[in-house]
Amino acid sequence: MWTIESWYQEARESAAAAPEYTRQMADLGLKLYVTHLPGVSLDEIVRRLQDWNRRRLDAVPDLTKYPELRGMRELIDAQWRGTRDGANLSDAQWAAHCDGHFYYHRHVTTGKAVPIGCSWIFFPTSEHGPLMANNLDTSLEQPYGTPEWPAHSEHLAMGGVSSGVFLDEEPPEIFPAPVHRLVARYCRTVDEAVEMFESYNYFWGPCNQIVVDRDKQVAMIEKTACRIGVRRSRNGFGFVTAMTAEDPGIKAFLDDRRLASIKARNLPPDNADMAYWRGQDKRLKLMNDLLEAARKNPTVETMRQFIQFRSAERGNVCGDGDPYLPGGPPSEYTIRTVIYLLREGKAIWWGRVGDTPSFKHRMPDVEYKDVWRWE
Repeated sequence: MWTIESWYQEARESAAAAPEYTRQMADLGLKLYVTHLPGVSLDEIVRRLQDWNRRRLDAVPDLTKYPELRGMRELIDAQWRGTRDGANLSDAQWAAHCDGHFYYHRHVTTGKAVPIGCSWIFFPTSEHGPLMANNLDTSLEQPYGTPEWPAHSEHLAMGGVSSGVFLDEEPPEIFPAPVHRLVARYCRTVDEAVEMFESYNYFWGPCNQIVVDRDKQVAMIEKTACRIGVRRSRNGFGFVTAMTAEDPGIKAFLDDRRLASIKARNLPPDNADMAYWRGQDKRLKLMNDLLEAARKNPTVETMRQFIQFRSAERGNVCGDGDPYLPGGPPSEYTIRTVIYLLREGKAIWWGRVGDTPSFKHRMPDVEYKDVWRWE
């Protein structure tokens, strides 16, 4: 049973287990606002975040429409306090942690965005059972730790990446509903998960996400703030990747918003952002081609080659700051790659250390205890 005390203690223990990481992630969030709010003092940024955090908690929606949120305000408040106390966050860090980039997406985005790539891949079978893999593609400033088990419950595994929507629509709800936690609690199948994600459409995103259940049903969701596109795998193989879309409606909206942002910023047609977006669309096609080939021989090594694929001619799944324009800014770095052996409760992974790319630095394998393994 969920209680105020259980949510507080769980959050406190989680933050206390990795306090430096929790503080670094909060600092990274604050830096985002300092970068994109030039001329606004840090004190004023913190004040705005604190104000909106309070407003969001108080904006409890219609509980006849969202009955799963009954009592949720108090639980979220306890969770936020638990993280603060477990990591000993400053007021500024705590404001950024609770915000979770909400203020950025609602009140700061004017065509600017922080490109964060990332990809998730699922194989329903291999010589080691079902596999799930993830690239964490971001800036060199983002900290990372030992990968966490990807299953959100004994029934569902999920992974999400950025979707890069510029000048997005504004949803009518602002309450910080923990949608993924609700899905983990109430849903046993991909169908049930998709139904809840659609019902709570206004409370999550923008992002792209893969959802897998124990019957190897796979949904690939592409999400803006107010729109949702769902694709299903026909054979249990699937992937999502960031900053692009395959659903026709979502892709058309994404392209429209990006062109609008270019116009709003008075940028020339051949600019770094356009080159970056073309690169992400190219990666989507590349990953479809790689997935088609992987179905013929779905092994751990095939997954490794897929998730760490790099080619000067065909493009990259795994990044190393490769610019999309000659002399242009670097793109993302894959600072961590993980392949989860779901049947064995194990992860093999790679992490960037200093100037050594992640794909050249294998880390010690992780064995997960007390997890539900997947057959």
